[in-house]
Amino acid sequence: MKTSTPHMAKPGPDPGRIAAVADALCAAETAARSAAAACEWARHAGVGEDDAADAARASQRARKAAERAECSTSADQAWDDAAAAWAAATSAAEADARVVAAIAALMVAA
Repeated sequence: MKTSTPHMAKPGPDPGRIAAVADALCAAETAARSAAAACEWARHAGVGEDDAADAARASQRARKAAERAECSTSADQAWDDAAAAWAAATSAAEADARVVAAIAALMVAA
């Protein structure tokens, strides 16, 4: 008679961690788009280069936070990293807005 050995089910992926990682990656992509726009417009207009550089640095911070989220072992840590990524994405968007304001000021002055 063959006896079967009970197999323990492997725990599946943590849905909370998966959602947090996806959120962090979304923040990093958002920051990258803001930084790309800021850099492109600043280059074309010749104003706002410092703010564009701020946007690029914020984008790098968002990407690093997303990478930390991907390497996290818990949902709580991944959510903390996602929050950091969104904070950096917000900084990138604010820097982009400053570039836009600098360009607008240049156009009004012309």
